[in-house]
Amino acid sequence: MTGRRVVRAPAPDGTWWPRIVHGPVPPRPGPRWRLVRVTTAGICGSDLRGLAEAPVDGAVDPAGVVPGHEVVGVLADGPGGGERVVVHPLVTCAARDEPLCAACRNGRFGQCESFWRPTVRWSKSLGFSADLGGGWADWVWAHPAMVRPLPPDLPDRTAVLAEPLSVAVSGVRSVRHHAGDDVVIVGGGTLGLLTVVAVASVLPGSRCFALVRHDFQADAARALGAEPVRTPADLPGARPRGADVLIDGPGLAVDAGGTSSSLITAMRAVRAGGTVLTLGNPDECTDLTPLWLKGLTLLGHLEHAADPSPRPPEAADSLDEAVRLLAAAPNLGRRLVTHTFAPDEVERALAVARARRTHRAIKVILRHPS
Repeated sequence: MTGRRVVRAPAPDGTWWPRIVHGPVPPRPGPRWRLVRVTTAGICGSDLRGLAEAPVDGAVDPAGVVPGHEVVGVLADGPGGGERVVVHPLVTCAARDEPLCAACRNGRFGQCESFWRPTVRWSKSLGFSADLGGGWADWVWAHPAMVRPLPPDLPDRTAVLAEPLSVAVSGVRSVRHHAGDDVVIVGGGTLGLLTVVAVASVLPGSRCFALVRHDFQADAARALGAEPVRTPADLPGARPRGADVLIDGPGLAVDAGGTSSSLITAMRAVRAGGTVLTLGNPDECTDLTPLWLKGLTLLGHLEHAADPSPRPPEAADSLDEAVRLLAAAPNLGRRLVTHTFAPDEVERALAVARARRTHRAIKVILRHPS
C-alpha cells in the first residue's frame, strides 16, 4: 500500500520546510497497532515552531519526520474497520504494551516515564517521530490505546479540535479549586479559545475573560462566552502596580499562548496570591518579577491526563471528555476552523497559519477529499 506524506526537509537557510513524498506505508510498529486512513489533520503552533527551528547539536535529526499530532481518520483494518476515530498522539506505556509506570497509573500521561528511557524505541508522540510518522499523511499507525470512536454526527471539522481541547480540559482540571473565581486566558489562538470551553465545563460559576490581540479573536471569544480584553489593565477591578502588574483582578490566569511574553502577561494579569497555569511551551521567561512580587503559584501542564477521581466516572480521560464536549457543540468547528486545505497545498496552509492576523486565521487544517 502506498500513499503521500509530508516530511520535514532541510531548507537553504538551515530551517526545515515540508516536502511531499510518495511511497509505501511504513511497516506496522507492533502487532496490535491499527492502520488509520487520515481524513483531517490540524496544524498546531508546535508544528510551526518545529519547522522554523534549525536543529541544534545533540538534538534528534528531524529530517524525514512526518508532522501532525491532531488526527481524525477511519480505521482501515481489523475489528471495527471503517469506524471514524480521533487519535491521541502520545505513545505512553499502554501504547508500547509495557507495564504502566507510576505516571501513567496516576493519569499523568504527559509525564510517562517511557519518554525518557535511554533505550526507548520511539519518540513520545506521533508527529515528532521519524519511526512512527504523523497525521500529515494519507495513512498513520495508532495503537488501540490511542484511538477513540467518534459520534457519527460529529463533523471532522469539529472532531479535529479534540486533541487541543483535551489539553485544555486536563489543564483546567488541575486548578479545579478556582471554581467561582474570575479567570483570564491569555491567547486568542485555538488553545486559548478552547480553554474558554474547558473553563465553562470544569469551573462552574467562573467569569471568563480572554486577553486577545485581534478583533477576529475577540469576536470568537465573545461567541464562546468569554469577555474579550486587550490589556491586563482592562480587567474588572484591576489596580495596576506599575508596568501593568495588577494587585487585584482574576484569581486564575491561564497562559495559552506558549511564549515568554504570554506567560509574563499572565503573571502580570492575575491578582496577588493567585495562580498561573501555563498550557503552552514557553522556551524561556525573562521577567519573574510578578511571581515573587505577588506571591503567585505557577503551575505547568503538559498534554492530556486522566482525572483519578472523575465526576462523572465516564469523564476520567480528558480526550474522552473533549469528544463529549464537542459532541454537544458539533458546529464549533465552523467557528474555530477558519481555513481548510488539501494535503498537497500544505505550503499554502502553513503560510496562512503563520500570517494569522493577515488571514484572520484561527485553526488551519489539512482535509483529505472524501
